[in-house]
Amino acid sequence: MVRTRGGKSSRQSTRKSIACDSAQASHERAHNDTHVLTQQSANVTQSSIEPNIGISGGRKKRKARGPTLMPKVWGQTEENRKRISFKKFGQPNDKEHMSTFAHFLGTLARNGKYAPLNVLRWDKVPEKPNKEQMLQIVKDKFEIPLGCEDYILQSIGKKWRNLKSTIKAKYFDSKLSLDENLRNVPNRVNESHWNDLVKHWLSKEGIEASEKNKESRSHQPYTHRTGQRGFSIIRELEHEKLGHEPTLSHMFMTCYSKKDGTPANALVGEKIEQMKMLHASGASSDNGNDAYYKVIGNGKYGPVNLYGLGVKAADVNGTVPSRKASHHAALQLQARNEELQKELNELRSIVRENRMQGNPSDSSNALTPNNHVQASTSVTQSPIEAGMDVVLLSITNPSEKVALGKVCSVDPSTEVGDEELGPNWCEVTIQVPIVWEERLIRSYGSFKIMGDATGAAIAWPLSLLLVDHGEDQF
Repeated sequence: MVRTRGGKSSRQSTRKSIACDSAQASHERAHNDTHVLTQQSANVTQSSIEPNIGISGGRKKRKARGPTLMPKVWGQTEENRKRISFKKFGQPNDKEHMSTFAHFLGTLARNGKYAPLNVLRWDKVPEKPNKEQMLQIVKDKFEIPLGCEDYILQSIGKKWRNLKSTIKAKYFDSKLSLDENLRNVPNRVNESHWNDLVKHWLSKEGIEASEKNKESRSHQPYTHRTGQRGFSIIRELEHEKLGHEPTLSHMFMTCYSKKDGTPANALVGEKIEQMKMLHASGASSDNGNDAYYKVIGNGKYGPVNLYGLGVKAADVNGTVPSRKASHHAALQLQARNEELQKELNELRSIVRENRMQGNPSDSSNALTPNNHVQASTSVTQSPIEAGMDVVLLSITNPSEKVALGKVCSVDPSTEVGDEELGPNWCEVTIQVPIVWEERLIRSYGSFKIMGDATGAAIAWPLSLLLVDHGEDQF
């Protein structure tokens, strides 16, 4: 066989190509093996650190969306605050903004700066500055009525406790050593806070507290089926559905039954049947709460079931409300008084502007005391005296007649509703209200509008009175 130079060169090229391919394949296998070993090592390390996260039962767990951060609320200005309304027990009932409000409180509970997790109990979290700062932040982002601060802090405290319970169940393992647990720091948890928590949970005091809590939890045989909706929301929905306040028996049957109406478990079914038998036999009162208390237990003291966060039994059943409820009511009255005072100041400003626009030359005299009091309206300048029949004009529209009355006194020292008249005011007895809904400038007890004050004496500005010559009709 004749070997040509070209053939030899071709064979050498082929051998070089095969060698290169083999080297490349070996390199790729080595790279892949290294990658697999690295990945396996990472998986082993990750599974040892986070035993509850990752692959379970051969199936990858669904990726969670993470905590709610509420960036829009945090970024909004005070001028864009949303008003949150509260009901009689000091619980929010604003359907439009209640979810946003609750989620925002959750962001504060998860903020280690304001609600540090290494404090063992919520009542030990400092009032100053922590709780005061949280309240101020909430008030900067939402318009909150006076007297609702207790509920806000209670709600944040409950979410704070739930957070501690969640991270303990997910990231702490009592079977692991202190160092192993310390390395398993959850995301968004301050490392020093986590260290303090782990040391407490592994201490004798922490273990005893955990066992005590487990024992207490085992004595709660009922688990509600309402999901994330609280009892106060369920109560509101049932109120709308029934047209009246739901009884405790009805609430128990609703909250502890499945969607198809069947009881959550055998024990719940037994209690429901007992309540129904008491209702059928007439052994319980008409309000429906007697049957619940007879079957479940007495509810005179402490938190009351099926009403939601912050409601005490005394608020529902007692003739004397709890101290917290009394404080809430007092603050609500104070807030209402401030609102009325603000409205009064605005109305007084409107009157001054109207007087100055209608009769500028007379406005300076109307605002200062003088020897004889006169009406500052351009319609009549007759002096107003006690005993005169008069027509009362609207404070928002001085050309509109709102009532007929009789002047009792023009003495500035006369007291009406525990308040002196002052200059340029008089005491008038309302005889005939013409505009029933006209708001009184000064409210007295339950008298808020003109219709309420029929037959009663009120204070009214002299500038908004006309002498009644018997020609006015209503």
